[in-house]
Amino acid sequence: MTTAITERARPGARAAQRKRAGLAGTLRSELTKMFSVRSTYYALALLVLAAIAWSIADCAGVAHQWPHMPPQARAGLDPTQDSVLGLALLGQLVIVVLGALTITSEYSTQAIRTSLTVMPRRGVLLSAKGLVFGVVATVVAFAASFAAFFIGQAMLASTHAGSALSGPGVLRAIAASAIVVVLTGLFTYGIGTALRSTAGTMTAVYGLLFLLPQLGRALPTPWYDDVLRWIPGGQYDGMISSSGGAGPQLFPHMFGVWGEVLVLAGYTVAALALGALVMHRRDA
Repeated sequence: MTTAITERARPGARAAQRKRAGLAGTLRSELTKMFSVRSTYYALALLVLAAIAWSIADCAGVAHQWPHMPPQARAGLDPTQDSVLGLALLGQLVIVVLGALTITSEYSTQAIRTSLTVMPRRGVLLSAKGLVFGVVATVVAFAASFAAFFIGQAMLASTHAGSALSGPGVLRAIAASAIVVVLTGLFTYGIGTALRSTAGTMTAVYGLLFLLPQLGRALPTPWYDDVLRWIPGGQYDGMISSSGGAGPQLFPHMFGVWGEVLVLAGYTVAALALGALVMHRRDA
């Protein structure tokens, strides 16, 4: 009789296990874990503050110098770029830290063993972490980009040379700057999944995104121009944050704003695929 009761109980137990192993529950769990540590709040706050601080400093400096600027300098002013360039430059530095800690902190504390016990399907766990991180990073990056833009335009009000959201290329610059930050974070998340070390991940990503383009300068100029468009990081910060048509003139060897975003997206997909492969082949 005990055997019969046990057999009848097993289907319910298996159903409960399948329910626990679902993506929805894992997403809620990962969201809770992400906002249960202070480093998440610090990194996101620093991301917003860095973007706004750059916007204030840059635009206030332009407003202060405006009466003394020659006509040629005034004509070359890009008020949108002055507002959002800080997010494209500094935001990438900050999001690398959060992208790495999202996965490497679990390996450093061995909490990954508990996570895999609760969710043994590694693909679901990795996807849930990536989705939660990606959504949070997207919301914060776009909020920081729009905030930096509006604050910058307020600082430039006295010059009467500001930009409006409806202006040519303005929304593109705001969106592209935020998207690059998000892709950088996801790229770091993929590398972190493969390396499982916070220090190693940050060193590798900073080297790829910021050091490799500088090392490429040692190449002959024609080679450098051909290679730079394919390097993650490269020199696209000034191009993607610009609302004007100066991109093709200043960066004739680059693919253009959305072309360079796609290049970074390709590296991001490759990093996430590498992380998934390593996670499936290695023990926790």
